[in-house]
Amino acid sequence: MKDVKSKPPADSDAKGDSETANRRRVGRVVHDDRGWASVEWQDAPENYVRPVLELETGATTQTRLKSVRSNAPPANSKKDAFNPYQRAAADGPAGGGTRRDLRKLSKWIKMMREIEERKVLDKEEAEKAREE
Repeated sequence: MKDVKSKPPADSDAKGDSETANRRRVGRVVHDDRGWASVEWQDAPENYVRPVLELETGATTQTRLKSVRSNAPPANSKKDAFNPYQRAAADGPAGGGTRRDLRKLSKWIKMMREIEERKVLDKEEAEKAREE
């Protein structure tokens, strides 16, 4: 059975010359004038030491987990959090108010148009009377 954890041996011919293969680079995130992020790569200095990432096991991990759990908010506080899908219904009708009778609305609109037409006709008749 193969050992999955080990890397295959590096082929020096596939990577090119040894100088570019051993080149170490450091990436830095930069933002342009629009706010878009991109990575800017720079050659690492000779004395640059990479941070080592390790998995923690043992007592230190357990104490950190316990401290995180003890600082966690109580479970019943989730009920107080805002959830738009579980909010209580507002007082009053669900439609946002009383229903409107559209027939009455159309009658009112017709009446307002007639009043406007009468005003225009009255002004025209008044101007004709002045001219005579």
